[in-house]
Amino acid sequence: MEEQNNQSTNPANLKTHLSITGTAINYLTETGKWAKFLSVIGFIFTGLIFIMAFFAGSMLSIMPGEQINPISSGMGIMVGLIYGVLGLLYFFPTLYLFKFSQKLKLAITTKNNEDLNGALGNLKSLYKFWGILTIIMVGVYVVFGLIALIGVLAHNYS
Repeated sequence: MEEQNNQSTNPANLKTHLSITGTAINYLTETGKWAKFLSVIGFIFTGLIFIMAFFAGSMLSIMPGEQINPISSGMGIMVGLIYGVLGLLYFFPTLYLFKFSQKLKLAITTKNNEDLNGALGNLKSLYKFWGILTIIMVGVYVVFGLIALIGVLAHNYS
């Protein structure tokens, strides 16, 4: 009996009839167009980031300066890896945004709730990705800030 009550109060199991007004459809249509535009630009920038990752070592080796040594060649590989990671970090939210725009357009044209659910699922994934990444970056900033503070304090007391 308790299991039945939990199922009926779970928002995912409730059958609601949410109607979308014409104004909301206009907003969603415009949002979908901007999402598609931003995702296409995002894919272009992701491609440029991966190109930079691929050629980072070559570009660093032709820069004028000191003779090529193992440290500078290793630096090219390191820069390439950093750009590769940045490209991956940029690719996934761009993909979620693109899928959101596609499914949203399909949902509006076909008036299909399943497509709208899929679009909103991709939008949720986009925000979840950025939220988790933001939490990680704030944590990294806090750790680096503490390391810098400890370094300054250690330098002042030595």
